Amino acid sequence: MNVVCSYCRKDMGRKPPLGDGGVTHAMCRDCDAYFAAQWSGMSFQQYVGRFDFPVVLVEAEGRVVAMNQPACDFLGRAPHDVVGLLGGEAMECAYARLPGGCGKTAHCAACAIRNSVTRTHQTGQPLRRVPATLRRRDQVHALLVSTVLEGRVVRVTIEPAEPAVQPPPPEPQASRTSLSRSAP
Repeated sequence: MNVVCSYCRKDMGRKPPLGDGGVTHAMCRDCDAYFAAQWSGMSFQQYVGRFDFPVVLVEAEGRVVAMNQPACDFLGRAPHDVVGLLGGEAMECAYARLPGGCGKTAHCAACAIRNSVTRTHQTGQPLRRVPATLRRRDQVHALLVSTVLEGRVVRVTIEPAEPAVQPPPPEPQASRTSLSRSAP
């Protein structure tokens, strides 16, 4: 009988009766270690720390609950500097410094990041790769934002958007100059 991990679908070999071509399920050591940590309880910071791409956990009012190291590296901030801040404050959005602050300016109504988090909180629907722009000081970042409701918080995954494909520049026209020779 073939043994397959019921979580990751990894082939775990065979067990008697060897003549039986059926499949039985078990849990491989890697999945056991992964899920044992989750099932025994882990902090939000430990949870997001397992991802190798930028991840932020945000609660219903828009405050950061946890942020992993790749997200902190992108922002140039430490996790303890951003936990408890509103999303725009944590990301140092240029508009968060305007009167009213994060979530209260005219620009916030069109913020794809904020709207994605809010929509997922309200509907429970995950969103995948929503185009967003983050203005930080004199930098503009084109991003793709994905959101998933994880219990009472939204997990926000941030990817850099691929740069827009620019059409190639026109080929230079060959100049048509005539060469003349003067007689010796």
